Amino acid sequence: MNTLRKRVRQLGITPGIFPVGKWNAITDVAGIKVGHFTLIKGNDIRTGVTAILPHAFKTKFLRELWLAIASGN
Repeated sequence: MNTLRKRVRQLGITPGIFPVGKWNAITDVAGIKVGHFTLIKGNDIRTGVTAILPHAFKTKFLRELWLAIASGN
């Protein structure tokens, strides 16, 4: 990464309407649970999965859960 390149907040731009949490991460959001698993086998296999569970929120959208899958190589 270019060390001269500034991040958005360093430029004075504040995206969104909520304040940044302590770690500026999804785990800062109350009620969100995040888990992950990494599999390492031998010298060639490195893979893993991350799960984000928003069910702690008690809203009218509790039954409507949008899903996404991202796969990278």
